[in-house]
Amino acid sequence: ISPHIGGLADTVNSLYAIKKLIYDEKKITFTAFLDILKNNWEGEEVLRQYILNSYVYYGNDNDEVDLIARRLLSDFADICVSYNDQCGYRFPAGVSTFGRQLEWSGKRLASPHGRKSGEVLAANCSPTPNTDKEGATAIIRSYCKADLSKLATGAALDIKLLPSSVEGEDGLQALMALMRGFVELGGFFMQPDVIDASLLREAQKHPEDYQTLSVRVSGWNARFVTLNKKWQDMVIGQIER
Repeated sequence: ISPHIGGLADTVNSLYAIKKLIYDEKKITFTAFLDILKNNWEGEEVLRQYILNSYVYYGNDNDEVDLIARRLLSDFADICVSYNDQCGYRFPAGVSTFGRQLEWSGKRLASPHGRKSGEVLAANCSPTPNTDKEGATAIIRSYCKADLSKLATGAALDIKLLPSSVEGEDGLQALMALMRGFVELGGFFMQPDVIDASLLREAQKHPEDYQTLSVRVSGWNARFVTLNKKWQDMVIGQIER
C-alpha cells in the first residue's frame, strides 16, 4: 500500500512564508497572521502581495526553502516505512496528485504563501503555479535536492516548456541537455510538456480545429478538447506566468 503525499510545494512554501514573515522579519505575530488567513486575506492585499512577490519559493534553486522540502519528504518517507509489516503490508512512499489538486481546490482555505481559498495549486512535485521564476533548470535543481531514493513509488515532476525553447536542432540539444542534467542530479521521474497557453486558449474557443492536440495531465496524456472546462483551466493555469 503506497501512501502518496500531495501539495508538496504549497506546504513547503507555506512553512517558508511563516518562517520569513513571522520569525525572521518579525512583521506580524503568528496569532494575528492566523486571523488574516481565517478571513481569506480580506483587507490585507498589501501584505498578501508582499508575501507573493518578496520570497523565493520552491522551484527556484533556493536552498533555504528547498531544504524544507527535502526534510518534509524524508520525514514522510520514514513515517511510511515505519509501518512496514505491522499488518502484513509494506508502505513505500511516493508523491503525486494526478489531478486531485482540482478536486481539493473547493475545500482549500487561504494559505500562508499568499493564496486565497479555492485556488488550484501545486501538482505532483512541481512548484506552486506562478512561483517558478528561474526556468526549468532551477525547478530541476530544487526537486533533486530531496533524497528521492526514499520515494520508491515515484515523485513526478512536471516541466512546462515553451515551443520556442525546443525548436530546431539547438532546441533539441537543449532538451537533451536538460534531461541529461536531470538524471545526473539524481532525478528519476520527469514529465516534460511542450505547450503554449495561448494555443490552449485558442483550442478552448475552437475545439473543432484542435482535435489531436495532446497535453500531459499528471501522469497521462489527454486530448485537450476532451477535458472539461475546469480541467482545461487547470492545465492552462499551470503553464501561464
